[in-house]
Amino acid sequence: MLMYLSILDTQDEKEKFTEVYEQYQHFCWYVANQMLGDDHLAEDAVQETFLALTRHLDKIEVVESSKTRKFLMTIVKSKAIDILRKQKGDLSVEELEYDIPAGQPDALSQYITRENYNAIVACVLELEENYRVIFEYKYVHGLSDREIGDLLGISSKTVNVRYFRARKKLQNMLTKEVAGSAGR
Repeated sequence: MLMYLSILDTQDEKEKFTEVYEQYQHFCWYVANQMLGDDHLAEDAVQETFLALTRHLDKIEVVESSKTRKFLMTIVKSKAIDILRKQKGDLSVEELEYDIPAGQPDALSQYITRENYNAIVACVLELEENYRVIFEYKYVHGLSDREIGDLLGISSKTVNVRYFRARKKLQNMLTKEVAGSAGR
């Protein structure tokens, strides 16, 4: 923890970071371990999560809040995915636990079935980082454009544009996937 604290400038930042760390370190480890299935890799993901948090500590207003919990969950999942990508050239999406809610009120809900789930997750993971993060915040965590914008430090309009582009890219990828499956 001293390494993280040495990065921070003010005493208030150090106290806030310490509080967040003590409150959420076990939660972050649990999330990472569920995705990675390895204690040591989970520790790596948690370390990367808290290192990233030192750069985004200003985004946390209240330490004990669902917003903070969701924010940390998103970071740790992203770091775990990065570790999986480094470990395996071909990422096995069955290993990832994504809570994509059923019954979405749009066309994507038609695709969310057991047999298509892995294809969807694989396509989401192939999206560029700035699109993938917004897609995950919206679908996995159910955040609004404004909440996502606040977390990422961008406007809600930018969130909306990136989300639209992510959906379009995802639709194209899924269309190719379905066409490829039909030809087999």
